[in-house]
Amino acid sequence: MTFKRMARFLKKPAVTMGLIAALVVAGLTTIPEVRSNISGNLEQGADFFLFDGDESDTNADGTKKQNTFKRIVSAPVRLMARLFRRKNDDKFAMKKLSEKDLAKMKVVPMNREQNGLPGQIADAGGSVTTEMTTAEAAAQNLFDEAVILHEKGKLDSAIEKLVAATVINPRSAEAYNLLAVCYDGRGQYLAAQEEYKKALKLDSDNARFINNVGYSCYLSGDYKDAIKWYRKGIKVTPNDRRMHNNIGLAYGRKGDYKKAREHFVIAVGETGADLNLGYVYSQDGRFDDAIRHYESALAAQPQSLPAMSNLAQLYDRTGRIREAAMLNEQYKKLAQAAQQKDQTADQQQ
Repeated sequence: MTFKRMARFLKKPAVTMGLIAALVVAGLTTIPEVRSNISGNLEQGADFFLFDGDESDTNADGTKKQNTFKRIVSAPVRLMARLFRRKNDDKFAMKKLSEKDLAKMKVVPMNREQNGLPGQIADAGGSVTTEMTTAEAAAQNLFDEAVILHEKGKLDSAIEKLVAATVINPRSAEAYNLLAVCYDGRGQYLAAQEEYKKALKLDSDNARFINNVGYSCYLSGDYKDAIKWYRKGIKVTPNDRRMHNNIGLAYGRKGDYKKAREHFVIAVGETGADLNLGYVYSQDGRFDDAIRHYESALAAQPQSLPAMSNLAQLYDRTGRIREAAMLNEQYKKLAQAAQQKDQTADQQQ
C-alpha cells in the first residue's frame, strides 16, 4: 500500500475513530488500577458462562468435571484478561493493600485491664501477667552497678550509670537519691539538691532523703535551708537522733547556740553536746568557748579520746604549749591501750 492510499484510508471517519479509541484504551491500560479493574471485570465476565449444575458436577473420584463448552466460550475473554494483567499488578495490589487495608488487619494491641491492679497487664487472651519490663530490669542493673562504683569512690562512673537508670525508669526514687549523694561528693550541691527533690516527689515522707537534702544544704553553707529540711524531717521521725544532731550543727553554724545545744542533748546527751559545741565554736573561730566545752566534756568523761585530741590541738593553737604536750602524752597512752584491747578482743573471737 502506497503512502497516498494509506493517507486516504486513514482519513475515513470510521478508521480515524477506531485509531483514537485504540489509543485511548492503550493509554488507560498503562494505569495499573484501571488495568487491574479491566482484568477483574473480564474474568468475572467469563464466569457468566457457567451453566446450572456446572459447579456441582464431579467425577467418580470427587474431582470437578471439566466443562468443555465453558472453556471454549470463555477462553477469548480470559485471554483478554491475561493481556491486560501485567506482572507488576500483584505488587500494585499489595501496595494498595498495605496503604488502605493493612491498618484494618493489624494485630489488636495489648491493652491494660480497666480493673487491673498496678503492675499488671491484660494479654490478648484475657489472662493477667506480672509487669516486670525489660526497661525496669535494666534500670535496676544500672543502679546496682552504681552502688558498687560509689562505694569504690568512682563518682563519675556512678553518675553515668545513675543518669541512665533515671532516664530508663524515672520512678526510681533511690536512683535519684544516690545520684544526689554522688553530686554532693563532687561538691555539686545545687545539682544534688535538685535530684534529692526528685526523689522526694516520689517518696515525700522518706526521712533519709530529707536528712540528705538537709545535709547537702549544710555542706553548701545554706544553714537556713538546712534547718528547714531538718525540721521537716523531725516532724516525720521525731525521735531520729541523727536528725537532731544535724539540725543542732546547722543551728550552731548559724549562730543559734542555745537551740543547737537543745538538739545535741536529744541526740547525744550532755557530754556529747559539749563535744559538738566545742566543734561548732572552733569552726567559728571562738577558741576560748570551744576549749571551755571540751574541758567540760573531758571532766565528765576523763578518758574521752575525742575530747583529749581536740582540746590538745586548741591548747597548742592558743599558745598553751605545756598543757598541749601533757594532754597529747595522755592521749597516746590511752589510744595504745584501747588499740591493744581491741586486738585482744579480736583474737579471742
